[in-house]
Amino acid sequence: MTPVETRTVTELLEEATMSDPGTIAPDASLPDVEGWDSMGMVMFISLVTERYGVELSAHDIRECTTAEAMASRVSELVGG
Repeated sequence: MTPVETRTVTELLEEATMSDPGTIAPDASLPDVEGWDSMGMVMFISLVTERYGVELSAHDIRECTTAEAMASRVSELVGG
């Protein structure tokens, strides 16, 4: 499988946090994103699981603080 694109993960983050498309930069600090709270995180985990068939852990959410880092971690989990 090809690596997970940062753009795709950013789109999932925007959906999970109910942000307008294009408002989350790939290198933005996720803790500073409005809507990146416990509900946004749970929604993001669900969207990633639905799309890629893998589940992010609480550790992944805490350690991956940008969309770029999150895309890298999802790629690792799917074997890309």
